[in-house]
Amino acid sequence: MMNPQITVEADGESWFLELEPNRLHHSRFTQEHHFPLHTHPAYHLILVDRRGCTLHIPQLTPVECPVRSLLLLNPEVPHRFTFGARDCEHSSFIWRFRSRDGRYWLKPLQLLDGRREEPPRPYLLKVLSPVQASAYMRMHREAESYLHARSGFVTSLKLFRLWTLGMELLSEDYWMHEVISSDSGDFLIERIYRLIEDNFCYPWLSVSYLADELGKNANYLNTVFSAREGIGIGQAIRNRRLEQAKVMLESTSWRIREISEQCGFTRQNYFTQAFRRSTGLTPLEYRRRTGARPEAAR
Repeated sequence: MMNPQITVEADGESWFLELEPNRLHHSRFTQEHHFPLHTHPAYHLILVDRRGCTLHIPQLTPVECPVRSLLLLNPEVPHRFTFGARDCEHSSFIWRFRSRDGRYWLKPLQLLDGRREEPPRPYLLKVLSPVQASAYMRMHREAESYLHARSGFVTSLKLFRLWTLGMELLSEDYWMHEVISSDSGDFLIERIYRLIEDNFCYPWLSVSYLADELGKNANYLNTVFSAREGIGIGQAIRNRRLEQAKVMLESTSWRIREISEQCGFTRQNYFTQAFRRSTGLTPLEYRRRTGARPEAAR
């Protein structure tokens, strides 16, 4: 099997990406699946699909990995997964960095940029937007199919694109955090809005979720946001959901209940109340006033 010659520089040396045999794959797990504690002498990049799962690392609090989580496990990190009531799918990419003389770089990936985090985190996690997850999944499937076909140069190209996309998606949150101070108000506001944009369609999006993602106290985060924007984070989330609801009311024939669910509202009556407070109209009245196929709303 041919390995792509992706090169990184670390500790004054060149290291080549080496894909482990049969380690570009996807697997489906059920609640009954027993996933024993194990380690990889390699980097393990996983896209969590279909349903979420829980990552368990000894001596750390269990980590919830929602659907569309992109998870990177560093080498030699003992871990296992547990799964909920429905199937969960992992699309995995497992690789190592090898020197010209056959030695392997097994340090945390965070150290590749020369930064010295004490101690380095055993994993990195980002919840992707639907568009990001779809692009990564499509590229993963393409690379997997070419790898099985042993198509040489094209396989290397597909693997290179997949690896760089994964690193870029993680770097948006992680390495940017190292360049711009996380205590900067502007940085926090930008990150809050980006997380809202990526996740507003999911009912679990909340101030607590944003605080966990950014490593900040929820009250502190809301105070900084309110001082800058004049509204709370909860209101900003509702505003984004209502903006999307207006677009869908104007451009689709979906039912009100369906639009409510797609915009992240768990109850249709709450959606209707929030919409009326914002616009002075119910969703159905808004649709009729815009002339957008009112007969479809029931």
